[in-house]
Amino acid sequence: MKLNEMQTQEVTSELNKKLMEANLEIGRAETKFGDASKHIKYLEKDLKKEIKKRNSLLTRYGELKARYEVEISRSTETSIEISNSININDCKELDLLEGQLYVATNKELGVLNPFTAGYKDHRLLIGCSIGSRLTSSGTLPVDISYNLTLKLRAEIVEAITPSGAVNNYIRLYELDDKGITVGKFEVESFAMVIDDQRTPKFLWWDPHMDMGVGLGLRGDSSIDSLNWEGLASVGFSPISYGLSSKDLAWRFARISLDVGQEISVGLTPVLYNLGNNLPIFTNLWLGPFGHYGLADKQWGVGMLLGATL
Repeated sequence: MKLNEMQTQEVTSELNKKLMEANLEIGRAETKFGDASKHIKYLEKDLKKEIKKRNSLLTRYGELKARYEVEISRSTETSIEISNSININDCKELDLLEGQLYVATNKELGVLNPFTAGYKDHRLLIGCSIGSRLTSSGTLPVDISYNLTLKLRAEIVEAITPSGAVNNYIRLYELDDKGITVGKFEVESFAMVIDDQRTPKFLWWDPHMDMGVGLGLRGDSSIDSLNWEGLASVGFSPISYGLSSKDLAWRFARISLDVGQEISVGLTPVLYNLGNNLPIFTNLWLGPFGHYGLADKQWGVGMLLGATL
């Protein structure tokens, strides 16, 4: 069943919608088409000023929220300093244990039990347990655990200046448990690599199929008798040159199957693009070709006019 133009657009739109869905496990954003410039109102004042100063157009706006959580527990030791010590040999009634910590309160001396301390805010939960008896090395055992939870929000912006220069911006913010911004990260490094669509380049593997018609002379022609031949051609070319695969200026090494007075194989070394976005066709190509007949073994040369459908 052949789809009409509207049905084709609907199928393509639905396919693109699925291809643009988010996959957070691999970090793929949910991509939407829309007017990115409308989102400039969400940016900070200094970033708005920067973009307007450059007379730039917002071309991309992205926002993400992320969460990082880690829980760590460690055992360690801490040293202590003892000053103003007294000799207890004269106080034999005090049955004190070697290495045990004691505390004096209200003229009384008591055993210090292991104690704990803690701290909590929107990003940290810290617990600390300290022993009350010295180890053989004269230190106190300490157990520390913490739970770190960072909630982040990021804005990623792309803008283009009238001269064609592209600027990318990123802002990173810390959020509290209620989603309120409580801090801003200092960006130490931010680099983007983009394909320069303004500079033509060779595309060494850029396969294209096309159909064309050719007019040329067969190899058995002479000055007195020119043997003209018209033919239809279906061809394939692997190499191209242009701004992108959809915006080409040249194609190279086209191999074809041609039908004229006989079936032949052809080669068009180079094709020049006469125009983009023509009615029905996306490109119209012109180039010199040669072909070789499979039946009578005759060569032919001429000019080919082809189109990419």
